[in-house]
Amino acid sequence: MKKLLIILIFMPVFLLAQSYGIGVILGSPTGLTGKMMLGRTSAIAVNAGWSFWPSSGFHITGDYQFLFPGSFADEDGRPINSLIPYLGLGGRVRFKSDDDDDDDFQAGVRFGGGIEYLPTPMGIFIELYPVVNLIPSTKFAFEGGLGFRIYF
Repeated sequence: MKKLLIILIFMPVFLLAQSYGIGVILGSPTGLTGKMMLGRTSAIAVNAGWSFWPSSGFHITGDYQFLFPGSFADEDGRPINSLIPYLGLGGRVRFKSDDDDDDDFQAGVRFGGGIEYLPTPMGIFIELYPVVNLIPSTKFAFEGGLGFRIYF
């Protein structure tokens, strides 16, 4: 079932994207990551894998990202187009596997951001997202990670 969920989540990235990246993320979750570039200033990113803190479980996130290319400049004032900060808004679902916790399913919204260094064809990123869980109860958490993607 979990493998089917991963395939269904990543399938739109492969079928609809003109420019897309796939790779690995380490953090919360630790697993696979995909990003579909919608244009120069927007993208959709999806992460799926295992979360180990504060408890273990299968974890899926999806975000619409607002990209800000050219935000940084070198010492001569020329924009550094390969260093792209972003803000993201999205959601997450998490299926916990701890026996001592009654909350087996969590769903929430997340808003955060990160920065990606994108020398073609590989991108390296770091991100941090505060999360407000809405199901089964309202709780606040943080998640994020460090990862890389290869772009096609």
